[in-house]
Amino acid sequence: MKLIQKFMLLLCALSASMVFVGCDEECFESDAGGVCVDTYEDGYYYDNLVTGLTYENRNEAGDVMRTAVTGEGDDPGRFRFLPGQSIAFSLGDTDLGETPAGVRVTPFDIAGVEEEAVGGCEVVETLPEDDFRIVHNLAVLLQTLDADGDHTTGIEISSEVAALFEGVSVDVNQSWADFQADTDLQGVLEDANRTLLEREDALRALYQGIGLCTDGTGGAGGAGGGTGGAGGAGGASG
Repeated sequence: MKLIQKFMLLLCALSASMVFVGCDEECFESDAGGVCVDTYEDGYYYDNLVTGLTYENRNEAGDVMRTAVTGEGDDPGRFRFLPGQSIAFSLGDTDLGETPAGVRVTPFDIAGVEEEAVGGCEVVETLPEDDFRIVHNLAVLLQTLDADGDHTTGIEISSEVAALFEGVSVDVNQSWADFQADTDLQGVLEDANRTLLEREDALRALYQGIGLCTDGTGGAGGAGGGTGGAGGAGGASG
């Protein structure tokens, strides 16, 4: 038994000095022997809850400390993080942006803009051509790729669809016209048998999904799960 404890302590000690993907525990000696404590916290990615995105936990130096996929433990949208880390999301070789990690992350955090219903809850007003375009491009992309097409019940991106982005880099920080016409994106959509949603439809669903607007029946959209908020910095590269 002591041999096993010492082995576990050695593994966790090594994880402090090297990238040890998937190690969520900090281990130390005590009077009772080796003790391992889960030091990671749970966060959730919201459009509605989004499962199937690759994410990386990065320390202050930018080193990757952990890599996994949202929806861990069959908990939709769930990711794990340590306070003070940043978290970067992707599909294959397509960068979906980075933000300080927190218990709740949305496309607004990725874009680094205020969380508000831009264009109104029905999205009938003119939309700005600034960093907000990251918000609507992400919302359109994620909802378009949803496995069952019903993003009101959460968004699930299958591993097969995610694999279509290997070797493909779609810029989410480009104008709506350029995003729609992006040849790499159009190739993925054709292979996935998907049609790109209109941004107004995607924004209405996003606003309801994160609780900014009601769903038309008097109830707010699904902003439950993780509470609190992630810091809003670090838009996607463009």
